[in-house]
Amino acid sequence: MVLEKMIDELYGLSKKAIASGIHVSFEIGLAGYPCRVWVEEPTESKMTTYDIYRDEALMKESVKNYEAAKEHLTRLLKENGS
Repeated sequence: MVLEKMIDELYGLSKKAIASGIHVSFEIGLAGYPCRVWVEEPTESKMTTYDIYRDEALMKESVKNYEAAKEHLTRLLKENGS
């Protein structure tokens, strides 16, 4: 999947989560990692961070983080009835 599409999809899910009252922070950067998503689990005071990197050498890690963030946000939205 293209980097921009991954970021766009996570941004859309983050907006839905925020609108539902789920604690999410979304950051887009120019250098280093182009995207970072923090997701708070409602039952815990713990934030999980997912980084999507621009560097080709880290693309495998980025895809893994993208998939984990997408699953996390999707699960929370379903649990929240959104």
